[in-house]
Parts: sequence; structure tokens; C-alpha cells
Amino acid sequence: MKKKSKVKVWMIGAAVVALSLFTVTAFASAPNTPGYDAFKEVLKANHQSGEAMESATVRGSFAVKVDGETVLKLGGETKVEAKGDKQSVSSDFDITLMGIERSGSMYSSDAETIYLVDRTHDLHYQVIHADHDHGSKQHEWRDERGSHHRSMNKAEEALLDYMAGDLKNEFSLEEYANGSKTITVDISKEELPLPVRLLMDVALAADKNERNHTPAVSAEWERVMELPFFQGFDQAELAALLPELTEDVAIERVLLQMTVDANNQVQSVQGKVEVSGKDEAGVIRRVEIEGAGELGGINATTPDMYDSAGKSIEVIDAAQFENRG
Repeated sequence: MKKKSKVKVWMIGAAVVALSLFTVTAFASAPNTPGYDAFKEVLKANHQSGEAMESATVRGSFAVKVDGETVLKLGGETKVEAKGDKQSVSSDFDITLMGIERSGSMYSSDAETIYLVDRTHDLHYQVIHADHDHGSKQHEWRDERGSHHRSMNKAEEALLDYMAGDLKNEFSLEEYANGSKTITVDISKEELPLPVRLLMDVALAADKNERNHTPAVSAEWERVMELPFFQGFDQAELAALLPELTEDVAIERVLLQMTVDANNQVQSVQGKVEVSGKDEAGVIRRVEIEGAGELGGINATTPDMYDSAGKSIEVIDAAQFENRG
């Protein structure tokens, strides 16, 4: 009897040890990736629907550098309000292309008419038929956008995890007392997972094909490019300024940083991509693309209205540009 008891005690003890070892191993091997997990929760979150977010202010910037020289810089602020079938927008923006600076504004309170202001030359334009033959599509989109707004499903989550690979460990997380948090991932080319590098190869091939099939510019668009706002841009065409990388192309760095509130609603995003490679002449080139955006004034934004009093306004008919190059 005592022998049986000893056997039972030994078996129970062995089971406890085995269970303990299993538990320790499981916890030790479980990925500790709070930054990536927080990033994924943002993607999975079902944010405010279009009906809930009726207005907002978006501030953004964008810049392109080639071999350390800034060739393009954009910045601006856009105010949007959508109530029922009515949508109004106003925007102020600045553009610098190879040292050529331009400033402008845009106003729209209906789908058919847009006012553009060239603040650099104090010129005003009214674009009519801006949404010609597209009103029904816009209405359809507004009616259906709620049905397209959904959380990430399990299959999409599994695909994201696969593509991220060991990159999950590169996400960092900073949490604040008000419940908001900042998620950052800053990686070099050595840390990029294989699926991302493969997607890069596909993107480069698509870019090369697009460069080789650039459509001709129509006479109507040429007339628009003759406006004072665009004069000088033809000598500093962005496509010509960006080198076509053909050999040893590599992503040198990818930076993504986003700040979200306690409900995982995105408040700001900052991103940067650095790419290097040889051009057709065999010269090593480096291209940096950087952008940032900030969302605010949710349901507390009123777009500015255009005041046409005392203005000399040139009319541009957008319908002339449909189905043209």
C-alpha cells in the first residue's frame, strides 16, 4: 500500500514539474511585442464611422530629397465638413519645387463648383462642372462607405503577422497618462522582412512600366499649365528630377510613427522612406521621401467660405478635361 502511495506521489510530483516546465517555456517563448500589438490594435479598431465624424481638420506635409537636396516640399491645412448630402471643403497649401515657391487656396461648398486662389499672384479661378457626371458615384460612395468600414478579420491578421515576421520586435510603444500612445517602428534594410522586399521589387517594376507609358498631355492641360501658378514648373518637372534606379536598389530605412488617442483613433502620423540604387549611368543615388499628417477638430471644424466680392474671376470648365490625356 505504501509502495502504491509512493508511486502516486511520484507521478503527481512529475506531473507538477512537467506542468511547471511547460508553463515557463510557454511564457518564455510567447512574443513580447507591445509596440506591434498596439499597432495591430489600431488597424483592427473600428473607428468612428463616416456618419459620426462630420467634420475635421487635416494638416499635412510632404517632402522629397534627392542626394540630400530637397526637390519638392508640400504643406497645407484642409478643413472638411460633411452633413447629409452636402460636403464643404477649404484648403490652404504651399508648394516648393526646385526653389520655385507657390501658395494657393481652394474652396468648395457643392459638388459642381470649386474656387481656386493663386495667392502668389493674387489670381482667382472658378472651376465649373467640377463633378460633372460623377454626382451619382459620389452619392453611392457616401451611402455605402459605412458597409466598407469593418475591423480586420482573422485571415488578414494572420497575413499581417506573416509579413511582419521578426519586424514585430522593432516596434516601440510609449504610453501617456491620458490613455493616448505613440507607436514607432524605425528599421534599416537589414531588418526588412522578405515579403516587404519582394513587394518593393514589384513596386519598382510597376514604376518603371509607368515611366515608359506616360500619356501625352492634352491641349487643355497645356493651357492650364500656362497659368501663372504653374509657370516655371515645366522646367523643374518632378519626374525628370527623380532618378530612375535600375541596379542595386535597396530600402535603406523605413520610419513610421503614429500617435493615437485612448480609443485608438489616429491623431498624427509621420513616415519616412530612404531608397538607394544606381541610375542608368551607374551612379549611386539616394532618394528620401518624408510625410506627416495630423488630424484634429473632429466634429468641431467649419471650412472657410470663398468671398467673391470685388474679385476678378476666370472661369475654367472642368468638363473639357474629361476622357483626355
